[in-house]
Amino acid sequence: MDQPRHLASPSEENIERLRRIVHLLIRSFLVSGRAGPPAEGQLPFNPLYFHMLGHLREHGATRPSQLANVLDVAKTTLSTASSALQKRGLVEKQKDPDDGRAHLLALTDNGASVADAIYRQDLINMELLLQQLDQEDHEGMLTQLEKIVSGISSGVEG
Repeated sequence: MDQPRHLASPSEENIERLRRIVHLLIRSFLVSGRAGPPAEGQLPFNPLYFHMLGHLREHGATRPSQLANVLDVAKTTLSTASSALQKRGLVEKQKDPDDGRAHLLALTDNGASVADAIYRQDLINMELLLQQLDQEDHEGMLTQLEKIVSGISSGVEG
């Protein structure tokens, strides 16, 4: 039987240290364009847009309400973002084949191209990150990050 997890309360110093690290990573990858312009310069960086396009790339056409749930945003926020992406010609509404009253959001050909560019940039960014460590450190770092993500997504609080 699994032992109960006892999570340590982080120190204020470590919280601040992690904040600086995360901000530097975000700035390096997304703001400065050090590893190349976000989306290969096809779309200015907007986290919600990038996540929406990525989800549609991976999972195909999706109901807006499902997409809002997956991305954990208000339906009105998703509606505003999907309207903006429609105006840019990146997503389109399609009839839901399972329910004629509902619609799905789907990538256009141009949207698929931009989503692919975002994915390629993500891979470049992750390669750059992993190159900073010795090969034997990769597994440990990935395991620790998976542990963090699992804890956050399951609602575990410290």
